[in-house]
Amino acid sequence: MVRSLPIVCLGLSFALLLRSQSPTVSGCPVFPPNNVWNTRVDSLPVDANSNAYVQTLGATNKAHADFGLDPANGIPYGTVPGTQPKFNVSFYYDGDPGPYPIPPKPPIEAGSDHHLLIVDRDNCILYELFNLQKQSNGSWLAGSGAIFPLNSNQLRSAGDTSADAAGLPMFPGLVRYDEVLSGHIDHALRFTGTPTAKRFIWPARHYASTESGPIYPPMGQRFRLKQSFDMSRFGVHMQVVLQALKTYGMILADNGASWFVSGVPDPRWNDDEMHQFTWLVGADFEAVDESKLMVNVNSAQVGSVGAVLPSGWVNIVNKYSGKCLDMTGGPGISPIDQAPLDLLQQWDCNGGIAQKFRLIPESGGWAPASTTKWLSANGNGYQIQSAASGFALAVPAATAEMGVQILQYAFTNNSNWVWMPVPVGNGYFYIQSLCNNMVLADRLQTGDDNGSRIQQWAWSGGDNQQWKLVPVQ
Repeated sequence: MVRSLPIVCLGLSFALLLRSQSPTVSGCPVFPPNNVWNTRVDSLPVDANSNAYVQTLGATNKAHADFGLDPANGIPYGTVPGTQPKFNVSFYYDGDPGPYPIPPKPPIEAGSDHHLLIVDRDNCILYELFNLQKQSNGSWLAGSGAIFPLNSNQLRSAGDTSADAAGLPMFPGLVRYDEVLSGHIDHALRFTGTPTAKRFIWPARHYASTESGPIYPPMGQRFRLKQSFDMSRFGVHMQVVLQALKTYGMILADNGASWFVSGVPDPRWNDDEMHQFTWLVGADFEAVDESKLMVNVNSAQVGSVGAVLPSGWVNIVNKYSGKCLDMTGGPGISPIDQAPLDLLQQWDCNGGIAQKFRLIPESGGWAPASTTKWLSANGNGYQIQSAASGFALAVPAATAEMGVQILQYAFTNNSNWVWMPVPVGNGYFYIQSLCNNMVLADRLQTGDDNGSRIQQWAWSGGDNQQWKLVPVQ
């Protein structure tokens, strides 16, 4: 008997993006992979006001790495467990009420801004405070503060400041030594400049200026290092930072010395090498128009930037194991024998019909009216159809439970049948349900686990969640 699958749509999320591996801290994502901080901008158009902005910030002004081996040079951060005691903080500007986890020896920035950046590593929440001061009575006072769930794309309300003038989080834009050591930085950087405009643009939420006119860059303006810039004479660690500036760029986040890029102090930095930043000048940068990335002005989620998917039949190959997505009926199944509730597994790639799938663009009939604008700009997702049966992959009962094995069923144009492949670089994709935001994942990472079930799981960035679409006949 054919059973029906109840539908409970939990929301719309990833769009097609150009990206690489997304950053993490202490096991937490530093925002979702489709967050604007984690999105490449190397293929986006130059902003129409780029030349004016560069001249205003100083075309001949030298860039500077505003961090180094000295603990007083840079913006430190700390991580704490979820059990860390929290304290109320009073604000003389504005801030989220908290409370805030403040450890006994908080890593407060040594500079005049006295920022405190703390990550609750158990709950994946980022807490940021500006000009934090402990009062004589033991209470805490700060200029402003903000709290950011690291698994969310929600922006602050328009006009709200944060610990930064732009109303953005600071931590995701910092250069960290371990990232440089890994050979790649996969997010935009934070930088300061002056003078700025009396306005902000997405994703910023706040400005701190009285200057008006088109020559002044707004808070939130993205810049990138020009692709033609020759990096070959720079040290290997500097080249990692410069490549990030070419690929992901940097976001204007505060008033300050122009072209000063923020990072975390670390005793492993080679200050002589990082001083090579001064070989850069403002004219080496260009402003980027990222307006078309915006899905919703109140969200840091980005939309489609034109990723191309195969139009015919494909094998869907797991990055970690090298094995193919496979229906449990086996390689010799026929459409007649294929059961509607067969489950998804991985198996050695063998050319069988059970391993052939195709992605069929959807019309969006399942979508609520509130997403109509997003759909027209970014596409409606895809059903993933089995060649063996004609059925499509589905999340059972639209559940949000992690670890549930994915099955196939007759397509009904509901969101738990709709998937969005999200490029992560080198030809690999996350494949995410538009109903619950979870991604397809191989249950194990043993490399030889034929029959390992394919389940849904919260995005973690692991190779077992990445898939390549290989065209087949």
